[in-house]
Amino acid sequence: MSYVALYRAYRPQLFSEVVDQKPIVKTLENAIVNDKVAHAYLFCGPRGTGKTTLAKIFAKAINCENGPTPTPCQTCEVCKTIQSGTNPDVIEIDAASNNGADDIRALRDSVKFLPSSARYKVYIIDEVHMLSNAAFNALLKTLEEPPKYVVFILCTTEPYKIPETILSRCQRFDFKAISSTGIFNRLKQISEEEKIAVSDEALREITTLAEGGMRDALSLLDQVISYVGNKPIEANDVFEVSGNVSATSLLELTKLIYAGESEKAIDLVSDLYDSGKEIDKITSDLILFLRDILLYKTGINSQSKAIFSNEEFKKLADDLGKTLTFSWLDLLNDTTNQMKFSNQKRSYLDLCLLKMSDTKIKQENSIYDQIKYLEAIVEKLQADLNKRPATPAINVNPINTQTLKEISDKVSSGDEYVSISEINEILNNASKETREKFNKEWPLLQIKYQDILAVSILKYGKVVAVSSNAIIFVLQDEGFCNRVMKYENYMQMYEIVHNQIETIEKIIALPQNIWRQIRDDFKNKYDQGIEKPVLNNIIIPVKKPVKMVIAQEKDPILTKLENIFGDKLEIKE
Repeated sequence: MSYVALYRAYRPQLFSEVVDQKPIVKTLENAIVNDKVAHAYLFCGPRGTGKTTLAKIFAKAINCENGPTPTPCQTCEVCKTIQSGTNPDVIEIDAASNNGADDIRALRDSVKFLPSSARYKVYIIDEVHMLSNAAFNALLKTLEEPPKYVVFILCTTEPYKIPETILSRCQRFDFKAISSTGIFNRLKQISEEEKIAVSDEALREITTLAEGGMRDALSLLDQVISYVGNKPIEANDVFEVSGNVSATSLLELTKLIYAGESEKAIDLVSDLYDSGKEIDKITSDLILFLRDILLYKTGINSQSKAIFSNEEFKKLADDLGKTLTFSWLDLLNDTTNQMKFSNQKRSYLDLCLLKMSDTKIKQENSIYDQIKYLEAIVEKLQADLNKRPATPAINVNPINTQTLKEISDKVSSGDEYVSISEINEILNNASKETREKFNKEWPLLQIKYQDILAVSILKYGKVVAVSSNAIIFVLQDEGFCNRVMKYENYMQMYEIVHNQIETIEKIIALPQNIWRQIRDDFKNKYDQGIEKPVLNNIIIPVKKPVKMVIAQEKDPILTKLENIFGDKLEIKE
């Protein structure tokens, strides 16, 4: 059999080829250069991170005919025989199958003999944690005081199983899981050398599945190469071989659950199951997908996941509330635990999908999100009121009295609700530069005017468009929009914004769901080549500011609470 597996063919032969273990490599190189080679080393860490490989490179480095040297020549007889595994002075022992006291006594007897061709006799004991207590006891004395020509290298994935008496006699090196970047770059390099046509997305999926193990990554790549034959390797091929569910299927499944289409969601799971995906794998992959949604919503998207650039994924992530996502994860985790003790795994997942699709649960979580949002505002307002007995005045540059009167008269008249034509005009005349300029100044304004109710509400929103004379904020729902658009709040906000952009005459707050309709309509028409799109007529449930006549001066705390809760506020004597 002439074929050599990739992880064997591309096993590092020099210190410089080892990926992501720089501190360990540097320490070993310095030990060789400074003639401070220890008699016993312990290499521990996850599988496939280079423990045995580095042990062999170290054996070559200290035994090279041109050494000891951190860069073994690779051409001398000693280097060649160590590399091929035929050198009698570099002994590899598998402790999983040679774990008895008699095996270690035999090793102890062989230590007495001088090396036949090399400078050092090197004993590499793999999976050393598998040794029995009697074997460890037999190894103790030899490990503590071996002949000067003997070096022990113990390798293990479970160092906590090794007795303290052994640990204290070794220099310990903890290997870390190889980074995603390190694995991806190595896979890319090997693919190019082997002339394998493979997409970057496929390599990223292999990297993710390897979980920090280079050997696992190369073995999976080898398996996928055999699966596809001479065709280019795509991400779906990796999913087929590994049994994982594709991001596209997970996105579709989550959309169906969110839409309440439980029957279609269960049918999709059936199709995945029939195609060879295990129920456990579908469940765990769905958990990881929801985790990605939360990472994206939180802004932690530095993992360069391909799914983060998918527009459908972004829209779904924007629609899903955090509370709902967390409740889904709780349901899936409970389902995973129940599956462990049952043969009816499929039934448990189906029931979980029905619960996740339940409209009532979604509504309750949506209401909960809004309540938490309101509570945060009320808590901040209460803290501010405790600090200041009276409502502070707005500390902004004064606007011309005539100008303020004109805008006051303007907002007090006209239609009752914001119209689509107003939005249309703003979008067709919006300036990206003006919006970016305002967005740079907006965080400072939020801090400076944090006591102003309109500012405390708008800081949870987003500026989406700024024209020469108008600005659009997007908030979570119409309730918050209408609070900002109340006359008193509106005038305060107008005065603040006008000081930043003097030409601003109009401020509009839109609910998130209405803005999405408007944005999609505008973008679709613009993409069709319409330079000045005309938006479809839709109802915008946001009232324009109307000046109210106040009969008597109210308590400032009561006024602020009315601004927050509107007609829902009930005062009892």
